[in-house]
Amino acid sequence: MITDTDFDIKNRSAFVGMARKDINRYSVARLFRSIERGREPEGIEAEMHQELSRSKLGTASVEGVGIPWDVLAPTHTRDLNVNTFGQGGAFVQTDVEPSVIPVLRNKTTAIRLGATVWDGLTGNVALPRETAPATVSAQTETGVTVPSTQTLDQILMSPKRATASVQYSRQLVLQSSVAVENWIRADLAAQVGIKLDYFILNGQGAASEPTGILNTTGIGSLLFGGPASWQTLLNFEAALATANADVPDGKFGFVVSPSTRNRWKQIAKTGTGVSTTVPIFLWETLGPNDATNDGNVNGYRAATTNQVFNNQAFFGNWAEVILGMWGRGVDVIVNPFSLDVNAEMRITVHTYADVCVRHPVSFCVSADSGAQ
Repeated sequence: MITDTDFDIKNRSAFVGMARKDINRYSVARLFRSIERGREPEGIEAEMHQELSRSKLGTASVEGVGIPWDVLAPTHTRDLNVNTFGQGGAFVQTDVEPSVIPVLRNKTTAIRLGATVWDGLTGNVALPRETAPATVSAQTETGVTVPSTQTLDQILMSPKRATASVQYSRQLVLQSSVAVENWIRADLAAQVGIKLDYFILNGQGAASEPTGILNTTGIGSLLFGGPASWQTLLNFEAALATANADVPDGKFGFVVSPSTRNRWKQIAKTGTGVSTTVPIFLWETLGPNDATNDGNVNGYRAATTNQVFNNQAFFGNWAEVILGMWGRGVDVIVNPFSLDVNAEMRITVHTYADVCVRHPVSFCVSADSGAQ
């Protein structure tokens, strides 16, 4: 906006004495459109140009097209501003970036920590599992060997459907600067990935959901009974070792809530062999080159996600949990027909998956909060 300091207000030669009604009729935008089209100004704009060309200053005539200060100066006219549509706001266009700022989503952790993924499955899957081995006994030189029999069971996996659908108008596609369809597909696929991670941790084993770690019969349980301590964290490791689940090639790690991580960063290790001169906290950082924000707890990778409820702490060998996926993984269907009378389209995604834990004793989950 031009102010009085931008020109000599005492010198009124640039004013032509326009009446208020003429000022309101004057259109700078209309004048500029005439110039752009190579035409001479018309109407009130032409009259004011001619008035200025008479050169009240006694100098050369106006070069180009003159606009009187009556129209531009705020002390004598209306202001041009972007807040009022009819007084300048109509000139302002809105630019939409071709990319969309993504929503902040829950983190996925299970696959990063080493969960096993089987994809491209077709039929149901049965995993034979040995539950008891043969019995070995000590006998004398000619003693009779007592026969024994191994026992087996099966883990059954069958597809459970995870699905989502979004409708949008054809006009949105025509007018949007964003590649709407691709964005919707990517968003739905990301949400499916988060849901599968949720199933691995918390699947109910009912209501068409797979059975996740938390609801698998036979997983270990540990009670904090108060604030976490160095000893209670060691007990997670000990629980697996007691069950012979601390196998040498395992992919062990913790998954906890952000609140639990925050609490463990405040609790110093105490006990035999732990330095008290310089505090070492339960949650330590990984190396500077790690971009995951994961931590180190008792020498194991520790990850956080808001998909852990009640601040429970998961610890286990993540290679022991299997995510089975049928078909192509995420099936994306674009339907431009069924909503044609509404000029709308629908994108639907389907994923068929199941979860199982090969040895439940390979996981231990706290029965109470780790953020106490």
